[in-house]
Amino acid sequence: MMMTTAFSFPSTITRGGAINRHPVYLHNSQLYSSSASSSSSSSSLRVGSRAAEEEEIDPYSEEAKTNLVNFYKQHNIDTIQDAEKDHKKLLRLTEQVLSWNQRLNLISRKDCTPEVVYHRHILPSIALMPLVLKNSHSGIISNSEDDGSNNNPQPLKIVDVGTGGGFPGLPLALLLPHCEFTLVDSIQKKLVAVSEMAAELDVENVRIHCGRCEEMYAEREGRKEHLAKYDVCLGRSVTALSRFCAWMYPLLKKQQQNDDGKEGRLIYIIGGELEDVVESRIQSDTFIDELLHREEGTSDKRALIFLAKDVEAIAMESGEVDKIVRSAPAGTGRKSRAKKNKQERTNKVAKGAWQKRDNSVKKERGYDDFQRFEF
Repeated sequence: MMMTTAFSFPSTITRGGAINRHPVYLHNSQLYSSSASSSSSSSSLRVGSRAAEEEEIDPYSEEAKTNLVNFYKQHNIDTIQDAEKDHKKLLRLTEQVLSWNQRLNLISRKDCTPEVVYHRHILPSIALMPLVLKNSHSGIISNSEDDGSNNNPQPLKIVDVGTGGGFPGLPLALLLPHCEFTLVDSIQKKLVAVSEMAAELDVENVRIHCGRCEEMYAEREGRKEHLAKYDVCLGRSVTALSRFCAWMYPLLKKQQQNDDGKEGRLIYIIGGELEDVVESRIQSDTFIDELLHREEGTSDKRALIFLAKDVEAIAMESGEVDKIVRSAPAGTGRKSRAKKNKQERTNKVAKGAWQKRDNSVKKERGYDDFQRFEF
């Protein structure tokens, strides 16, 4: 019989410095080894037998830690990151996701175990790290003149559109403190959970934007701060890729606007077939399994990379950019007009209705100019 998960409530320091108590997942290696067979059988229905075998690896085990160490070494990340410390951070994030998922659906509650959270959500997010750090050092890019000096380094600005439960943005922000992350989603309760998890994990390089992506660069006061400001945009199976490009292409830096000559990039996790307009403009196409150096067939997801100019071209050529319904200024929508018309009808006095007499107005008697004639 599958055992239930137990939780305790130790103290931690919140973002503001106060001491709070929060739920932490208590790991017991025997707890999950006893349910490995049932977990693998349910997993095989979705991702195949190889995926089930992969998910039998306990995230808390030495094997899982060794896999992360090897991943860092194979991508030359070990020179700037400590794999053992990062593995502990990822386990804490796993515990936070499990805890919050008891209250709301950050991820599917079916078969929600540490193995599922770690192998299907956290590791695929971490797999993007070498792609994000390409042409940069530890998330720092040069913002210097043509002399090649690096006197004014700037952090990578990364936006995760449709972050949902914080993937892939939050795991990357946890391990890349020198990058600036903006996590975007239209569902407020999920962003509240993401914000709380970031606070519990002392992640200070994350900010939250609740709303539609298109509103971030609208021609309104206070909204242009996101226009062409991001070096990297992340997405994970949010919607059709051409539609996603139409939503977010104005967020990426254009080549002529970036001092170091590097334009923004879209890194998108997706599975399945692609449209021709998308396929022809891919700069890089790598399976998640290949990035993680794990057995082929564990996942069908791929990480695609597009340059900003190609993202804009996809948005235009697909016609998706013309289908975007942008928000109108406050007070101009259909509901606002209906409310205004109703108010006007309410204030209008009906014909023949009784009204209080205004004594300042001269009475209309009908005989003020009457003249009497005598015969």
